[in-house]
Amino acid sequence: MASIIGPTYVASFFLGAAIGLTKVPPPKSRRTTRLLVNNYLNNIGKTSASFGNNVGGAVLMYLIIGKTINHIMKEELEEMNLGENARSALYGAITGGIYKSTRGLRPMIFASVLGAGVGSLYSYAWTKGFLNVGLKNM
Repeated sequence: MASIIGPTYVASFFLGAAIGLTKVPPPKSRRTTRLLVNNYLNNIGKTSASFGNNVGGAVLMYLIIGKTINHIMKEELEEMNLGENARSALYGAITGGIYKSTRGLRPMIFASVLGAGVGSLYSYAWTKGFLNVGLKNM
């Protein structure tokens, strides 16, 4: 779990930092250089922490839901003859639906579709060996 959650947290943290750099401070905070720098640092910190925590939580939830569904519904999944990409898409869709279930039906459906896409993309990248960086020498 840590080998998946950690890198995604760090990557999303830096993505949030990059997005925080693009936010232009309001004119009120551009009066002095100190206020400008402080506002930029606050934007970077808030955005990067928010991105990191949200993505880390979603990935943890994806792993837990995937393991739980795999454990509880093992025979049903074997009868359906789903491939690994389809299973990952199913886990991602369920994770996205649960993650945004408190926001209403439309965000829940959007998050399910997005979760299915990200889950299948993750599975595809894993099976093709794109995520096995640095493990060949060990």
